[in-house]
Amino acid sequence: MRIALGIIFGLFIICFAAIVIEELFIGGKKRRKAENLIRERRNETDTGC
Repeated sequence: MRIALGIIFGLFIICFAAIVIEELFIGGKKRRKAENLIRERRNETDTGC
């Protein structure tokens, strides 16, 4: 019984870590994409003056 609970707890920790890492990478990707979009819009308005 203790071994089964240990395995379930270990799997929970692994899944939790995977979710956190995935969210961090997706969040960073969205942030970089938004920064690039803002930079492109600034460049378009600067060259248009």
